[in-house]
Amino acid sequence: MRKPAVLLTYILIAGYLLLIGGAFYWQIGQREVLVNHPSNPYRLREQRSVQRGGIFDSSGEVIAESVRGEKGLERVFRGTSGLASTIGYFSQRYGTAGLEKTLDEILMGRRYPGTSVIGRLRHLLSERTSGYDVITSIDLDLQRTLERALGNRKGAAVVMEVKTGRILAVASLPGFNPEEVDTQWDRIASDPNSPLYNRALAGFYPPGSTFKIVVLAAALAQGELDLASVFDDPGYVTIQGHQIANAGGTPWGRISLLDALVVSSNTVFAEVARRVGSDQLLQMAGAFGLGRRPPLAGDNVGAGKLPSGPLSPLELAQMAIGQYGIVATPLQMAMVVQAIANDGLMMEPMVVDAVKDGKDGSKWVNRPRPMGYVISVENARKIRQAMAEVVSRGTGRNAALSGIDVAGKTGSAENPQGRAHAWFVGMAPVDKPVICLAVIVEHGGSGGSAAAPIARRIFAAYFQGAVG
Repeated sequence: MRKPAVLLTYILIAGYLLLIGGAFYWQIGQREVLVNHPSNPYRLREQRSVQRGGIFDSSGEVIAESVRGEKGLERVFRGTSGLASTIGYFSQRYGTAGLEKTLDEILMGRRYPGTSVIGRLRHLLSERTSGYDVITSIDLDLQRTLERALGNRKGAAVVMEVKTGRILAVASLPGFNPEEVDTQWDRIASDPNSPLYNRALAGFYPPGSTFKIVVLAAALAQGELDLASVFDDPGYVTIQGHQIANAGGTPWGRISLLDALVVSSNTVFAEVARRVGSDQLLQMAGAFGLGRRPPLAGDNVGAGKLPSGPLSPLELAQMAIGQYGIVATPLQMAMVVQAIANDGLMMEPMVVDAVKDGKDGSKWVNRPRPMGYVISVENARKIRQAMAEVVSRGTGRNAALSGIDVAGKTGSAENPQGRAHAWFVGMAPVDKPVICLAVIVEHGGSGGSAAAPIARRIFAAYFQGAVG
């Protein structure tokens, strides 16, 4: 009789431990999942009774807000469709996305946005009927100009303030209307153009010839080459049985490294990469933030990809022209030019300027944060000057603007699904850059003809007030 009793005891103990483990799993391990689940009755009551904070652009214009309608509190989106995947949506049926998700605790007033002990205590003891407002770095006027410039093409762009890393405009097109998420979800989610996909922050694209500025940075840092270094350019080079050629097969003959960037010579940059070596080139690319997730709030920010070394001679040559094993987001390429524009100092990208309490006017400001120097001040200025030549007399001429010196680099990234993607990355003014940007047009072909004119319109809107 003793053995069955002992066995029963063990079974009861095991069952008890399983119950305790299950309780710990759901109450502690999965607490956030349960609390934030769209079907949580408490959450549903809260969403109907608490006025969710608004999201504003940098000047105070409303991007999203909650208003009382016939069915109670309703979320109204007043931003642009290309901004929608970054701001996100707030839905009682489908939950949240974008900044609406990342900042949900603050927008609903559950989390105190400051660090003051007294403020935190006052927050805990008060019963909030409204959330905190979020002021973004977005300039809606510039945002509208950017989207008009992109038109009905698939693509993305990021415009940043050089000294701070503030994102002034971020577009992913085609976009969608967050107000239609509840009623048109099936149509939006199944759209073959993927409007929910944030091309600006998470779109993975080969950088093409825009990557040559990273190759140039690695070469200058190594110290054996300078902008005046001369190369022989026969128009193509054969590496391990594969041919790498210039656009149109043009042989540039005896050409300086500066002029090789101006005309975007593939053969010269393949040779530059060979001299630099795969380890140094991968190290420089990593220093610019390629291959890792940028420190920007949100769950829709991509890390891109860098190949792991060592690379074969062919792989290295292909990487030198932005094709082999490397993909980057428009945000990452904007960060590359931001560091060059800022004399080598990379800043954390930021899209939230401040959080504000609509009740008492309290404000918590988000300060710019440096990430560190990627390249020296001297080399940053050399690259900037070379990029200025690209725009004044090279492949980026369509980005040139009267009265404002623009620096940039074009790119045409090969695409196995069809026509090449068109890139332009740049900054202005050249001597003391204020803003920088990255633009990509999917299947746009030439960066000089498809992406550079878009950049020009952005620079014109920002510096000259031209609305285009």
